[in-house]
Amino acid sequence: MLEPQLAKVQALSRENGSATLPPGLGDAFAQLLANLRQTVTSLSLVFKPPVTISAAIQQLEKVSDQVGQLISCVLIAQGELANEWREGIRNIGTEVNNYLEVLASEGDYLNATGRVWEAIDALASDLSKEESAAVSKRWRIQQSVVKDAWDEFKGILEGQEDEGWDELDMGESLTEEERSRSEAVLHAMFPRYLNQCKSDYRLVLEVSSSFVDAYDNAVSAMHPEQDEDEINEALEALEIIARRLAAMARDVGLDRWRDRLDLEKNKWGERRMNMASLSAAIE
Repeated sequence: MLEPQLAKVQALSRENGSATLPPGLGDAFAQLLANLRQTVTSLSLVFKPPVTISAAIQQLEKVSDQVGQLISCVLIAQGELANEWREGIRNIGTEVNNYLEVLASEGDYLNATGRVWEAIDALASDLSKEESAAVSKRWRIQQSVVKDAWDEFKGILEGQEDEGWDELDMGESLTEEERSRSEAVLHAMFPRYLNQCKSDYRLVLEVSSSFVDAYDNAVSAMHPEQDEDEINEALEALEIIARRLAAMARDVGLDRWRDRLDLEKNKWGERRMNMASLSAAIE
């Protein structure tokens, strides 16, 4: 019943997210989700014996119509917002199809109803209504990846064990100053102003995705068996992407961020660490 409509959603290409959405589209989409949830509930009640055929047909038509309207909203939306909505509607559509099959086979429709509710609630509970909100949500996910890399790096400096590293014997321990410098240079690379982005949101996510990869590479470069040139190459690549990402934001604090980054870079350059001393810090 819903497969042709869902196929349109699955085939929807990733559009550029700079276009303006029709006013109120996000609110309309949220209301349609609420309406669909209520209609599914009503349909389940209709199937409670004795079944009223005319009422069941009426509710079935409403389900089909409301899913079609939701898909139309996805087709109108663009960029990261369309990606978020599309994924949610695909999950809802899967559960609705399963639900209708259960109704047709006179199976456990109450359990199937609950699964449709869960799919709708999963999308509606943290629904982005604008492109900026969808981008920020994706950025928060990327931030968690960066945080994991940062925690890993902190663990290295704090001497947490890692499989195989305790077999390496590569020199003396880092001084407290060297520990602080290595922390500061990676910490300073992180621009904190994406929520005030003034550029194309799709481009922001592309650059921020590259930032996540570059940050992870910089952390990996600090591991044993790497050399100073590799560390500096990774940090230089990270700096380029960090500055590009920061340039997309508008905030008076950006000047302070750039000054801090330049300061920590200079400190790093004054006394570059070699991997012998760095590896000793994790023994």
